[in-house]
Amino acid sequence: MDYAATYDPELDFDRHYSLATVRRICDYVRPGDRVLELGCATGLMTAQLAAAGARVTVVDRSTAYLERVRARGLDGVEIVQADLQDLPPTGEHEHVVLANVLHELDDPVAVLATAAARLTSGGFVHTTLQNPQSIHRLAALELGLLDDVNEVAERGVQWGTKRLYTADELAALGRAAGLTEVHREGVMLKPLPNAQMAELPDTAVEGLIRVARHFPDHCAMNYLVMRHA
Repeated sequence: MDYAATYDPELDFDRHYSLATVRRICDYVRPGDRVLELGCATGLMTAQLAAAGARVTVVDRSTAYLERVRARGLDGVEIVQADLQDLPPTGEHEHVVLANVLHELDDPVAVLATAAARLTSGGFVHTTLQNPQSIHRLAALELGLLDDVNEVAERGVQWGTKRLYTADELAALGRAAGLTEVHREGVMLKPLPNAQMAELPDTAVEGLIRVARHFPDHCAMNYLVMRHA
């Protein structure tokens, strides 16, 4: 699904997840590291990776999104237009980033295996996905708004979500692709749906990002770092 015409990741509340996630990824990135960002959209995370001194190769299938990446004029960024499930050779990288994309793929294990094949020795695959055990989904379950926490909501259907994965299931996908988990944490405590979260001031959102460390199993997103098994 190409939803570039109707979805702007820089205006949607999702931008907070992207920026919180890339802060965590940048903790691993050293100046000069090569980063392969798969599903870069408009380059919101790309800009932060480049600012950290990384040499970034970004991949997306959307011409409109990639034009916005190009318009940023970022140094050390190579742009590749391709489908993630038909990725051309891109060389070796210290980091491969798959942020909030695996749930849209027909074969996420194959894409993770491709990511693993692009790693240098000792390199890392960074993945994030929506957490079905997020507090806002648990609240919706108790209120009768969801029949099951793994149910794909209307917004998810609209944006091509095929299914939800728990952190354990995401780690299992990695193992099937020859990767082993080395780190796991939650990204942002989310007590409300996106529409209500978007009404909060940025200071409150930042507080919910920071408090996530106290509730790692029930955050909005799961963040896993993996490397070769």
